[in-house]
Amino acid sequence: MKKNVFFAAAFILVATGAMAQSNTSTVDQAGRRQEATVTQNGASNASNVEQRNRDNSATVFQNGSSNQSEILQIQRAINNTASATQMGDDNTAIQHQGGDAKANRAEIMQSGDRNSAEQYQTYNSYENTASISQSGEDNAAIQVQSFTSANNSATITQVGDANIAGQTQTNISLGNTAIISQDGSTNTASQNQNDISAFNSATITQVGNLNDASQFQEALSGANTAVITQNGDFNYAVQDQSFISGLNEASMTQSGEGNNGFQTQTLGADLTATLTQTGNSNFSDQYQTGNGHTTTVSQMGNNNGAIVTQGN
Repeated sequence: MKKNVFFAAAFILVATGAMAQSNTSTVDQAGRRQEATVTQNGASNASNVEQRNRDNSATVFQNGSSNQSEILQIQRAINNTASATQMGDDNTAIQHQGGDAKANRAEIMQSGDRNSAEQYQTYNSYENTASISQSGEDNAAIQVQSFTSANNSATITQVGDANIAGQTQTNISLGNTAIISQDGSTNTASQNQNDISAFNSATITQVGNLNDASQFQEALSGANTAVITQNGDFNYAVQDQSFISGLNEASMTQSGEGNNGFQTQTLGADLTATLTQTGNSNFSDQYQTGNGHTTTVSQMGNNNGAIVTQGN
């Protein structure tokens, strides 16, 4: 009797351990020369790979528990590459490449817990590169390169907790570069290169907490450069190079707490705007139209304000 009880208890322990380690992987491939590699270590991880047409490659690595990964390279998807690496618990990675998508590259790397990353390269998306790297907890990132999007590059790097980043390169977006780097907690950054946007460059770097930065290069925007750097807490920055804007440069650096900076370059070309604010609760608004104007604002201390308007 004791022997039967012993074997019954041992069976329950083995069965419980097997259930705890139950990972799920689904791979559905069609067409020619598809490659899929899935590696899962831990418990309750789920991976779904679905590839259509030909020459696509998918790689998934999950280490931890309750992570989810989905890679779809469907319809006329040709020579696309997608990889997702997740280490920790409750992370989510979604990558969609389809609708006449060719030669795109998408990469997600996440370590920590409850991070979320999404990448969409769909509907006439060609030779785009998208990369997301997140370390910490509760970070979220999304990249969209769709609807006639080609030769664009989008990169998001987040370290810390509860940071949010988004990049869109859509609706005739060609040869644009977008870079977001955030280190701290509860920072927010967005970059928009859409609606006939070509050969623009946008960079956001934020170190600290509760900073917010946005950049717009849209609606007939070409060969513009926008750079935002923020160090500290509660800083806010917006750069807009949209609506017939070309060959313009905007640079903003804010250090301290509660600073606000705005730069607009529209209906013009060969415009230059530079802003440096050091201290707390400073405000600056630079607005440029026309051709060949230059504005430089430098403020140190607290509660300073500057407004510059240029046009011809």
